This record gives sequence, C-alpha cells and structure tokens, in this order.
Amino acid sequence: MKPKTKKALEIFFILLMGIGAVDLGLWVFHRGWLLNFGEVIPGYLYRSGEFHSGDLNSLVKKYGIKTIICLKGKENREVEEQAKKLGLNLVSVRLHAERPPGPETLSLLMKILSDKSFDKKDYNWLIEEWVGPEQDPVRLPPPYLVHCQMGADRTGYLIAVYRICFQGWSGKSARMEMLRYYHFPPRFPRLWEDLRKLDPDQFCPAINPEYHPVSRGNG
Repeated sequence: MKPKTKKALEIFFILLMGIGAVDLGLWVFHRGWLLNFGEVIPGYLYRSGEFHSGDLNSLVKKYGIKTIICLKGKENREVEEQAKKLGLNLVSVRLHAERPPGPETLSLLMKILSDKSFDKKDYNWLIEEWVGPEQDPVRLPPPYLVHCQMGADRTGYLIAVYRICFQGWSGKSARMEMLRYYHFPPRFPRLWEDLRKLDPDQFCPAINPEYHPVSRGNG
C-alpha cells in the first residue's frame, strides 16, 4: 500500500471513529440532564436534543416551557402524553439533516418562533403532530423549546437561521454556534454550505417581514 493511500485511510478511520464517539456520547448524555441543552434567548427560546417525560417536567419547572417544537416528525409518545398532561402546546414537523428545510417549513417554524398568529389549515400538510388550539388563526406562546434527536444538526440549522434573520447575527457567528452544539459539517455538508452561501438581505425578508438589512459580511 502506498504511503499516501495508507495515510488517507488512517485519517478516514480516525474521522469515522470520531463521529461514532460523538454520536455515542450524545446518545448517552441525552438520557441525562444535559440533553445538549442551551438558552437561545433566556425566558423565550431554548434548544435541546431528544428528551423524555422526566426531563420535560424539569424543563417546564425551571424554564416555564409552554410550546415544544419537534423537528423529528414524530415526538416520543411518552413526551407527547406528558405535554398534554402539563397543558403544553406541541407541534412536530419533519426536517432532514441531509438537506435544508423548504421555504414553507421555515415559514411555519419562524411564525411560531416569532410569536405570530397563523392559519394552521395552511400548514396541515406539513404538520405531523399537533397538540394545541384548533381554531384559526392560532398562536403558540413562548417560552419555546426546539429539539431534534441530537440537538446538533436540524436544531442547529433552524437556530442559525433565527439568529441571522431575527437577531442580526452574521452567518459566520451563527455557524460557529452550531459547532459549539456538536454539529459536524463533513457529516451533513449541505446544511453548513447552505448557511455559508446564505445572503441575509435576499433570504430573510421572506420569513421575517420586519427584517432590515444590516451592514455586515455574510461570513
């Protein structure tokens, strides 16, 4: 075997083992209190990986969560039942780590996260699970908890878009935050590349009508 080929294989297996270690570590710790949890806006918006009914009780008690946004498509049954018992709202839509969400999905999620009213009937084809008011227009109140399985990729992308389009963050700053929550760009490169190429002045007005261009580089 040529030295260059051997070196390339060594690097490949190191990366593969690293990805596996991250996945295993997150799987283990998501069963505990850490959950890859973070405050996006204290008192308003939080993020995490997968959690269970006992975790939900603690999160509601500590942070006053009122609305859960699940990006996996299907929420854990015990979490859904506990959300009902606690009087919480819950909406589940299906995002994919392999590609960015479409404009309709982002429109729905950003209307929820910006505490805006919307007609649920316009998005029933996207919503896979719903616990909340049925009349239109509907508004799901904060504090919000957004989560997927690991809290790193789908959640990371959505929060990055929120940071850019609603808080005026640069693309670079939003991507760096993704890394802090264990996003690994080589694993799901399309999410990272989409954010890298994102032009806020072209992209953001469609999901945030109150967006105002700011002087900054895309990063």
